[in-house]
Amino acid sequence: MPNTIPELVFSFFQLLNLKPVEIRKGIYQVQIDDQLAKELDGWRAKGRLFQFTFDRKLAQSFGAELISPGSYRLDTIIRVLQKQAVLSVGYLPHDVFYEPAVRMKVLDRLKLQNPESRFYVIDHRLRYGPYFWITLRVTYLAYEKSEELRKALIDLISGKVVNYEIPAELLKPGFCDPMLQYRRRLSFKQAYQNLQQEIIKELEYQDPAWALTAARDLAQEQAKLEEYFRDLPDPKQRKLRIQELMDRARPRVQVRPLRAAILYLPKFEYRIMQVDTSEKINRITYDPVSSQHEPS
Repeated sequence: MPNTIPELVFSFFQLLNLKPVEIRKGIYQVQIDDQLAKELDGWRAKGRLFQFTFDRKLAQSFGAELISPGSYRLDTIIRVLQKQAVLSVGYLPHDVFYEPAVRMKVLDRLKLQNPESRFYVIDHRLRYGPYFWITLRVTYLAYEKSEELRKALIDLISGKVVNYEIPAELLKPGFCDPMLQYRRRLSFKQAYQNLQQEIIKELEYQDPAWALTAARDLAQEQAKLEEYFRDLPDPKQRKLRIQELMDRARPRVQVRPLRAAILYLPKFEYRIMQVDTSEKINRITYDPVSSQHEPS
C-alpha cells in the first residue's frame, strides 16, 4: 500500500496505463477518457485533460485540482480503487480428503467399468491443478435494479468453466508447493474471455421477462418525458435531455468483477495394475472436488 498521497495517485494512474506529465514544477496533467471520467465524477462527466497538484498554493494560483487529505479528488480516487477487483492466492490442502477413501472410490469405479478385472494400486502421487476463481456482480439495470453475485471457477489447463462449491474456510492462503503444481496452459485473459462467453450463453437462454417489462415501461416513460419537456424552446436540447434520461433507464446487464483468486486444487495421481487375461498399467488422475477421474 502506498505510504504517501502522491505515491497512491501515481500508482492509481499506473494501473490504468496512464502517465501524468509534470507541466511545471508541482503541477501534473494527464488525459483521461470518458469511462474514467464517469467513474470519478458521475455519468455526466466527459473525458478531458486533467490537471492536478498536491500543493494548495499551486492549486489556487494555477487552477489545478488539489489532491490532499480530505479533498474531493482524493476521495473519488479512493472510491474508484475500492470498486476494483481484488486478487489473492490460495490452495485446498489434500488432507481435506481422506486418501484411502479416495483410493477405494477410484478402484470401485474401475471395477464397475471392468467387472472381470482385478485392480491393485502400485503407487500414488499428490498434485495441484491451477484454477482462476472470480466473484462477479451481475446487475440487471432498468428503472428498477436487481443484482446477484456469481462465483465462477475456470480451469487454467482445460479452459472449462466449472461449478465447484468450495467452502472458503477450507482454503489456505498463499501458494502450495511449486513442485506439486501442474503448469497452467491458459492466460488469465483467456480464462476471463472463456467466462465471458459462458455468461453470454447463459444470458441468451435466460428468461427475458424482466427486459420486456422494462422496455414497455421505457416506452411509457418516453411519452411522459416528451410531454414534460414539450415547452423547451430548443428542440435539440429537448431531444438531448430526453435521450440522456432514456439511456439511463434502458434495460441492460452490467457484469463487474469484485474479487478473484488463483486457486490450486488437489489432484490424486494413481498408477493402477489391471489384471485379467493380461496385465496392464492404468494411470488415473482423480479430482476429489468434482469427484471425476480421467486417464493421465
